[in-house]
Amino acid sequence: MKVNSISNLEVDMHRYILCGLSILMLSLAASCNIVTTVPRAKTVPPGAPFSYARPEEVGLLSSEMESLANRVYNWVKQGKIVGAEVMVVKNRRIVLHEASGWSDRERRIPLQRKSIYRIRSMTKPFIGTTVLMLAEEGLLSLDDKVATYIPSFDNERSREITIRQLLTHTAGYVQGGFPSGYWNVPTLREAVDKIGQMGPPHLPGESFRYSDLSTATLGAVVAEITGSPVERFLEHRIFGPLGMSDTYTWFAPNVHWASRMNSTYRRNWFSWKKYWDNTKKQQTPFFRASGGIYTTVFDYARFLRTWMDYGKYDRGQILSKASVLEALKRGSLANYGYHWSIYDGSTSSGHLPTFGHGGSDGTLAIAYPRLDMLILFFTQSRGTSNINEFLAVVKDLFQP
Repeated sequence: MKVNSISNLEVDMHRYILCGLSILMLSLAASCNIVTTVPRAKTVPPGAPFSYARPEEVGLLSSEMESLANRVYNWVKQGKIVGAEVMVVKNRRIVLHEASGWSDRERRIPLQRKSIYRIRSMTKPFIGTTVLMLAEEGLLSLDDKVATYIPSFDNERSREITIRQLLTHTAGYVQGGFPSGYWNVPTLREAVDKIGQMGPPHLPGESFRYSDLSTATLGAVVAEITGSPVERFLEHRIFGPLGMSDTYTWFAPNVHWASRMNSTYRRNWFSWKKYWDNTKKQQTPFFRASGGIYTTVFDYARFLRTWMDYGKYDRGQILSKASVLEALKRGSLANYGYHWSIYDGSTSSGHLPTFGHGGSDGTLAIAYPRLDMLILFFTQSRGTSNINEFLAVVKDLFQP
């Protein structure tokens, strides 16, 4: 009798445990955003920079494009990202363009193609481009000391820093380590003055250390030389000429494009937590030259294509071929050029390497000149490992 009682108790306990595990798994699935269906946008939006084509028209396979799109879609289903937009351009034809998941998960707003993203550090190549444009116009030299333009750098800690070192992230600054009060001042120049006064923790020129402080300083140098904020230079000399009509340097909830702005998320244990959306102001009172641009996959493709065309665009040229080749040389201390990441290859014999840049909120754009291909993968899921997974999938598919 005693044995039977214990046996019945064990059975009941097993039932309770299994029931509890089932509830736990359902809770985890919900918190991890694992769902059976997610939005998937395939309708063609207006204003594309290139015409659409079937993959076979440019030597690719529809099965390859479907495999890539399905991989991204499944990441959303599995809760690895909140949403993503992927676009592949081959021979100036769009052969894949799809959005999966959510622009705002809590408000159940599906992610749409041609929506607007905070691209964070993908801003850096734009700032690098402005510096190279001024160099071509003879308004600065890359070997000029920053202190020539920003007096706060004229001290024993910062005096030897050059513009070239800022461009190549070899000025001695580190990522983070912002000077006290950096985020509270009203202008970029005042923030950069604090950078100069603080000085770098490492000797300029000794090693590669990626740093937002380098790019912020370059933005202030451009403003000092041109006599207007660096964002005005971007708007008039790059965005306008390239037809980047959906690219912006300032956000407030009342801007006319606010409804197209995606919310941003970061991983919080098992789930994604929204930390910014279009009901909030931007987080700094000034334009963050190191990461303050808002744009679409269409507009970034226009910019990337211009670089892949050696600085040419429809109505002119923003940079010379020589400057493009110089900027895309692999650095001696890292796989980084003048504010571009260099993924593979070199500029030997006048050819371009595989290049691009990523952003910390989950955006990535890469040009594969050898394949005449652009690939863009934009999410707003901060800190996801899927950027590296995406790169691995692309390599397996195309072996660029």
